[in-house]
Amino acid sequence: MARTSIRALTDDPADIARIARRYPGGAGRATLLRVVIAVAVVVALGWYLQLALHNSQRPPVEATLTAHWVIDDQQAGFTLQVARTDPHRAAVCTVRAQAQNYEHIGDAEITVPPADQEVVTVDGTLRTVRRADAISVAGCRLA
Repeated sequence: MARTSIRALTDDPADIARIARRYPGGAGRATLLRVVIAVAVVVALGWYLQLALHNSQRPPVEATLTAHWVIDDQQAGFTLQVARTDPHRAAVCTVRAQAQNYEHIGDAEITVPPADQEVVTVDGTLRTVRRADAISVAGCRLA
């Protein structure tokens, strides 16, 4: 930012002092503005880092579908691999089935009992209204 100085048309010290009183320099306001901007930047950066840390944490339960198969036109089987940060708590995972035309044709809530290991494998079956073409995990939560 360029700084300008006030110069009187005359060299009379009284004129220079009078003009300086009438048009005071903005050094005090500029310093205050810089401090306010610096504080706002620090607060915004702290908020962003807190949000990034919160979003990067591992979820308490997550499941991966490792296999699925069709038993008959009204049933499908699946194998889930469930990982928990606290394996001593039970979890509930929702599994959904889709038909070939992407229609939702069945779902089931699978309870995963507490265990000693963080990662466990769970087999299950799912009832459907038609033949299942695909199975997916809709989500998991702690019970």
